[in-house]
Amino acid sequence: MEILIIGAGSWGTTLAFLLGQKGYNIRIWSKEDEVARDINNNKKNQKYTRDLRLPDSISAFGDQEISTTAGSKITDFNIVIFAVPSEYLRQVSTSFQDFLKKTSPGIKAVVNVAKGIELGTNLRMSQVLSEILPEKLKNKIAVLSGPNISSEIMKKLPSVSTIASKNKNIARYLQLVLSTEYFRVYTNDDMTGVEICGAFKNVIAIAAGISDGLGFGSNTKASLITRGLSELKKFGMEFGSKASTFSGAAGMGDLITTCISSSSRNRTVGERIAKGEKLKDITGSMYMVAEGVKTTKAVYEMAKELNIDLPITESVYKILYKNADPLKSVQNLMTRKFKSED
Repeated sequence: MEILIIGAGSWGTTLAFLLGQKGYNIRIWSKEDEVARDINNNKKNQKYTRDLRLPDSISAFGDQEISTTAGSKITDFNIVIFAVPSEYLRQVSTSFQDFLKKTSPGIKAVVNVAKGIELGTNLRMSQVLSEILPEKLKNKIAVLSGPNISSEIMKKLPSVSTIASKNKNIARYLQLVLSTEYFRVYTNDDMTGVEICGAFKNVIAIAAGISDGLGFGSNTKASLITRGLSELKKFGMEFGSKASTFSGAAGMGDLITTCISSSSRNRTVGERIAKGEKLKDITGSMYMVAEGVKTTKAVYEMAKELNIDLPITESVYKILYKNADPLKSVQNLMTRKFKSED
């Protein structure tokens, strides 16, 4: 098995570690030359995964090698995994367009692991890839999503995930490739629902972080997760998603993890906002991307256009982009008109 991973952040490197330990040969692209050198020389990615020792079957390359070293070996790849933040997926996939055209018949699957909605186009990540990829790869797209905090998977703590594709054969193939004794992968043919869950849960995670930053307790967090899941489902069903997806690993599972984990970047953004920091200062200080910041804007704008009532999402949007007061926003949510639970 030969696998190309495009993106050497924490999740891309963790997947390389997981797959490399299965004996697969992994080539991983990094936008940062120093990260590529660290992987090749020390078998570590100290910037993103600290002292994690990577298998010898993993090697890295940078932009200068796209048309040389990696390009000469691309005919060997069975799977391509895009592991770059959602806001950069179009740019990065476009830069690899010619790179992939040469060998599209030899690639069995293209997997995206980023979670977000593209600002401006309101496209899901699989839709972005479908616009960029060679024609022969467009029916081979899949997405991986679930409660997958990379630091826990690096420690081989038990976790589940979901691989979704419109092509059931592709999903079953990837299920076998990705699964290990500590990483159990389920298949799902609702790619739309899985992607919406992965993107939207980050919005609710920011809200959960705001709750933490304001000093609220477990009742508040549980309330946010519960009502957040309701918003997520309401939004997703508008696009034809299956109801069962929202109660699965990619829905409820990922939502809970992202809202409660101290490692969640989106939850951390919310916590820091509630403590008085400015959004630009928070994002400027983070070398890893909190995808929920831009997804909040995209979901808010789409909901307004479709006339979907999403009060938590609207509150997060106003806090992030309109400087609304977090505590006052909570009070506004708690004093809304009474209604039945839907």
